Amino acid sequence: MPVLPLKPALTFEEQVELLHQRGVIIEDRDQAIRCLKRINYYRFTAYTLSFKTNDKFYTGITFNTILRHYEFDSKLRNLLMEIIEYVEISFRTHIAYLLGHKYGALGYRDPTIFRNEKHHAEFMRDLDKGIAVSRDLFVSHHLNKYGSFPIWVAVEVLQFSSLSRLFQNLKLEDQRSIARKYYGVHHSEISSWLYSLTVVRNRCAHYNRLFNHPLPIKPKFKTDDQALEIRANQLFAMLSR
Repeated sequence: MPVLPLKPALTFEEQVELLHQRGVIIEDRDQAIRCLKRINYYRFTAYTLSFKTNDKFYTGITFNTILRHYEFDSKLRNLLMEIIEYVEISFRTHIAYLLGHKYGALGYRDPTIFRNEKHHAEFMRDLDKGIAVSRDLFVSHHLNKYGSFPIWVAVEVLQFSSLSRLFQNLKLEDQRSIARKYYGVHHSEISSWLYSLTVVRNRCAHYNRLFNHPLPIKPKFKTDDQALEIRANQLFAMLSR
């Protein structure tokens, strides 16, 4: 396949004119220019994909229609970040509580209490990296006073993705314990949904589009939920849980 030459950069005025030429109704040209001065044209036009076919817009689509969907998506990301924060902090608490009480403050450093030693080594590298780059006072406090990190401190340094992988590497009996005690679901569902949440959280954190956008994940559903024919790679699947 031949490589096409890159398109030239357009001025803000030319960007608005291009949308107009493609069929978007521009109610207020000056307002549209102001919007594109703060929202990258490439980001903005991602929200036009639901309103056209074969690069031709449906009749009656306005600039403000697209803008409202962009603003809705922004508010949705903020709401989801707040909800995911609650879930993430809860899981940090539950994993730290189980490991600390069952294996001791530093038991997490022992690879034999996990399912896969290679994955445990990766977890330890993630943790050491998190400690090295952290500027939080509690990190320097434990380094200076104790020289080590109990599990209830260590989990606060981990990124959510590392926390998800830590749960997946717990022994099955420990996964079941957390799943039954706090969530009343099968442990495999917890692993699946934790991973899915990390993907959604990362999209929110990087301001990526959620509206009408398939996700690169398919979280596990209960048998009863499967009968609802919810598409697992859609955001609605995440919200329905």
